[in-house]
This record gives sequence, structure tokens and C-alpha cells, in this order.
Amino acid sequence: MNADYGHRIALWRKESKLSQRALGSVLGVSQGYIGDIEAGRSEPSRNFLQALSERFGVSADWILYGVGVPNSERAAGFEARKRGKRIEPPDLGMPYGGDFRFGSENFFMIERMDLDVSAGHGLLSVDGGEREMIALPRGWIINSRLAPDLAVLVRVKGDSMAPTIPDKSLILVDGMDKFSIRPGIYAFNRGAESYVKRLAPSSPDAEGRPTSIMIISDNPAYPPEGLTGADIASIQIVGRVRAVFATIE
Repeated sequence: MNADYGHRIALWRKESKLSQRALGSVLGVSQGYIGDIEAGRSEPSRNFLQALSERFGVSADWILYGVGVPNSERAAGFEARKRGKRIEPPDLGMPYGGDFRFGSENFFMIERMDLDVSAGHGLLSVDGGEREMIALPRGWIINSRLAPDLAVLVRVKGDSMAPTIPDKSLILVDGMDKFSIRPGIYAFNRGAESYVKRLAPSSPDAEGRPTSIMIISDNPAYPPEGLTGADIASIQIVGRVRAVFATIE
């Protein structure tokens, strides 16, 4: 085997109009893993080659040794469980084309970040944890005025925002919405810790900046906290919470 397998995978992927992230999400691997294979830094595993063959009909012999040609009959997409519909490459001719198309709708894959925001008492790492991804329809993304590349999923630990945000939920954080504070729920850093809380700014100054902010937990067991003056600068907004996805254990 030689490193040409990476070039062949990249060539097939680009001809199929699939991003590394979209291909990885379909095959159950990370975007970084796809990038390492295409760059020749990692060899494709047996499971990867089998998934590529089963999902897209791509010949493992062609990938590894350049023998024959990829199976073009199935390369454009694969049959989904719902009969009569296929997951296809996105329509790149339209703005915000997405990562893949299912039926008549394009979808974006939003990925979870590596660190958990705590709704209780701090920041928790997820070393070795699974990287959840959620597909959101293009229409919803546009209507919500989200920038997919700046939106991330974050897992919440703690019950201080229950019942609005239950413990272990995934939240969608809009990284574009961090330059001005309006009433709402935000993910933010404060010192060495990160939180998700409801922020209620008030008493704007002449430049429209709040002179006081209430940090509110929706769980009444947690008392609110008020910030004024220089203490307001201790908050660094990560983004506004735009959606909550409850998880099932």
C-alpha cells in the first residue's frame, strides 16, 4: 500500500461534492480522521473501508491500490432507512448549501465542542468522549439567522437551569450572538470557569452598554447574582443559546 490512497479518497470525495465533515458524519468518524487519511498520515482502517463500500459503493481495491474504478452507481449517495429517499451530496450551487441533502431538504451538521459548559459549578472535560453531531435543516438555519460554522453543541452538566435546560442536555450555542448582551440565555466564561445562565442586563449607559447584569438560574434553588461596574467585564460571552436538545440515557 502507498500514500496514493489518500489522494484517491480526496479525489472521490471532491467529485462527490462531499466535505470532510459530511463524509465523516456519515461514516461515523471525525473530520480530522478523514484529513489524516487524505494527507497520508493515517492508513484507512478495515472498518472505514467497509463503511465506505457499504454506504457509497466505493471499491476498497481502488482506494488502496488503484485497481479498477470506484463504483459510480452508488457513489452519489446511499439508501436511507426511509424507503424512496437517499442521502445525497448537497446542492453547492445555492448559498448555504449545507453538508448533505435528504429528500428535498439540505442539512448542516453541527458538532459538539470538546469542553462541557456547566450549569452548576464549572468546566468539565470530555477526554475520549464521543463527539455528538446533530443535523439541522437549511431552512431552519436560515430562518434563525445562524452561521453554521460559528454554531456549536455544548453538553450541560448540572441542574441550575432546569427545567428549561435539563441536566446532560445538548445546547446549540450561536457564536455570532456574543457582541451585545440582550435578555436571554448565554454560554459564557467567567474567570477559569464556563457557565450557561440567563442574563438580564439593565440601565444602559450613553453607549448602550449595560451598567448592571443579573445572572439568573431558572432553578429557584440557585439564587441570582448581580454584577455592576467593573465586575461586568469578568463575563466573556461565548454565544447565545438558541436551542436545547434533551438526551436519553
